[in-house]
Amino acid sequence: SVGAPVLALTCCHNSELSRHADITMAPVPGPEVVTGSSRMKSGTAQKMVLNILSTGVMIKLGKVYGNLMVDVKPSNLKLIDRCVSIVQNATGVSRDEAKEVLDQCDYRPKTAIVMIENHVDEQAAIAALQQAGGHVSAAIATARA
Repeated sequence: SVGAPVLALTCCHNSELSRHADITMAPVPGPEVVTGSSRMKSGTAQKMVLNILSTGVMIKLGKVYGNLMVDVKPSNLKLIDRCVSIVQNATGVSRDEAKEVLDQCDYRPKTAIVMIENHVDEQAAIAALQQAGGHVSAAIATARA
């Protein structure tokens, strides 16, 4: 009713579900190890498709830089440590330098990465990210161009 396309994910090609969808994804998982059981490989195949789709969405939304999830909200000690590791891996700086820059920008890895790579302060990094639609790689490329 809102005009959104309907997607179906099923391992049963030409299913009732697929007849009501605009787009159908129907991976073929092959035979089960236990004959007569159709849930195990089908569930795994569907999960793999959903992982691929959600990864693509995260990339399109600018939440990924290289192979790093950079849009982390540091709500606990484990995630604070992950932010430090992400900034280290993305920029090659030391752990201490990553912490120092993250302290300056309220532990936002995207901002910290742009600050380090573009040699700018927090406000300039935020502006570059806004101009780049939140994509770290575009924010860095714009400054280097």
